[in-house]
Amino acid sequence: MFLNRSQILSIFIAQLCFPLTYAKPKKVEGCPNLGDLESQNEVSAAQLNSLILCFCEELENSEAEVSFLYGSNVTHLEKAGDAIKKANLKLTKINMQHMEFPATGMPDFVKFAPNLRDLNIRECANQEEVKISPTTFDGLEGSLKNLSIYSCNIPIIPPSISKLVNLEQLDLGKNKIEKIPKEPIETLQKLKYLDLSGNFISKADDDSLGSLKNLETLVIGEHNYFNETLEAEIGKLKGLKTLDMSRCDGIFEPPMSLFNEIPQLEVLKLSGCSIGGLEPGAFAVLKNLEQLDLRVNLIENVSAFSFDGLEKLKKLSIAGNYIHEINDGLWEGLKSVEELDIGWNEIKQVPEGAFKSIGSTLKTLNLRHNPVVSMNNTGAGNLATLTLSECGLTSLNSDLFKEYKKLESLEVSHCNVSKVEPNAFENQKDTLKSLKIMKNKITSLPNTVLNDLPLLEELDTSENPFQCDSELTNFISAVEQRHKTAANEKKEFLFSNANATICDRPYKLHGKLLMELDTSTLEEYDPDSDTTTVPPTTDKPPPEIESGTTTPFKIPDLNIGANTNDSLFKEEPKRKVYDLNGTDDTSLDGGQSPYVIPITIGVIALVSLIVIAAVVLFILVRLNFAERFGFF
Repeated sequence: MFLNRSQILSIFIAQLCFPLTYAKPKKVEGCPNLGDLESQNEVSAAQLNSLILCFCEELENSEAEVSFLYGSNVTHLEKAGDAIKKANLKLTKINMQHMEFPATGMPDFVKFAPNLRDLNIRECANQEEVKISPTTFDGLEGSLKNLSIYSCNIPIIPPSISKLVNLEQLDLGKNKIEKIPKEPIETLQKLKYLDLSGNFISKADDDSLGSLKNLETLVIGEHNYFNETLEAEIGKLKGLKTLDMSRCDGIFEPPMSLFNEIPQLEVLKLSGCSIGGLEPGAFAVLKNLEQLDLRVNLIENVSAFSFDGLEKLKKLSIAGNYIHEINDGLWEGLKSVEELDIGWNEIKQVPEGAFKSIGSTLKTLNLRHNPVVSMNNTGAGNLATLTLSECGLTSLNSDLFKEYKKLESLEVSHCNVSKVEPNAFENQKDTLKSLKIMKNKITSLPNTVLNDLPLLEELDTSENPFQCDSELTNFISAVEQRHKTAANEKKEFLFSNANATICDRPYKLHGKLLMELDTSTLEEYDPDSDTTTVPPTTDKPPPEIESGTTTPFKIPDLNIGANTNDSLFKEEPKRKVYDLNGTDDTSLDGGQSPYVIPITIGVIALVSLIVIAAVVLFILVRLNFAERFGFF
């Protein structure tokens, strides 16, 4: 269909007279949007006084989210609910942190938010238990889907949640719950996520957890006690995909009998338990497992085939244990592992072929905080990310990294590296994007660190004792040139922590930023002429002191008032630095009490003031006596 000239003209006039309008976010009086408040140049005192201790944000479909600030209470909740209602919005999400509830407990939330979908209450300010009445959630049966009551000292799972039949997520972490009862739980048939960590749970009623047929994630560690009743209930969760028992008490070995009941698990977290070793086939039944977390246990020995059967495992972490050695046999059965974290152990040697069986899939390897001194021919040639922080390396050269030709990110920080060879990263010239060599003992760097790495996007060389001499000029120039090239070509390049990349020697440049140096003034370093004293900046000779002269002693002014000399007794003797390793802090300064000198000075001051007061009083008495008897 074609429009004639008159129709086109009428449409043009209509647009001119009635331009299109775009909906602006509605403002909630007294509860501003945080983004809008930050964008204002000035905020009046009246605006600040009208705030309700909350921030409001308009969501889609005329819905609103409110977040309450520290120190807020139920009165602020009531005011915010009214303000949101006046703005013609529906309050569907409430976030409360450090809110203080009255002695009567939590209010009936339907009064403020009849359409409430998400209620997040965390770290209640009350010192005692926060009470939850039977009517707290009345009226929200159809709308509330996500509920969190975290760290509010509640001793039981609230019976009133049994009405929330549409609940999908429930977080009751860090409370004082001792038992998992059946009644409030069994009606939550749509529940997919349950967090009961940080409680004191040691018992679970029959068919309490087991009734949750749709539960996919269970977080139940952190000081809860794993026993037969808990194991039996978890074993009934045939739809469970993620089980987090981190820091759970009572776990001294992988609970293989539990694994037999829930072989469908995809994520298993057992960090912070008391597992002492791993036996062959400990996890073999978990054929669908993709992530396994065994950090911070007591593991010393890992038997060959310990991970046999985990063909789908992609991420494995056994960091923070006491493992002394590794070999290729440890990884038997792992066909898909991409990320391996074995940091914070006691591994000194990485033998040849240590990762050969998983080398074709391994992309990320973390060996931080191990005294490793070599990484040659390990079989991990497909690595994209390698972390060697806090290691035993003393130098970086091409032989060390020649195997890792696909490396994109490399971190060798907090080590003892003092030298970086010019060709150290020649095998990564076509791949390396991030290089972090901070907090070592590096005094100089070749410009090839940058010039031979055209894809480098981030370089961190901070907190090294740089020797700022003519030899360092080329490196500084290379950094400056890379910044210019990146800007011109609109590429990314970040010289991270430039404010912590400073000179150590020579002393005259100590503390100066590398990137603020005038490279034309840098000289060849001469350690013999370098001193710890800044050279004098003037040729004027020091003033001569006449022989036989003395400095006159001046009595300090003790008058009270604006002109008082307040320097008397102000300087205190220097105190020794506190020794954290010391076991006896009662004998400082050669056995004398550290308070003797200050007390002595204080006593002298007090006596002096008393004497002066007595003299003044005596003079006043004499004057009064003379006036009475006519001596004046």
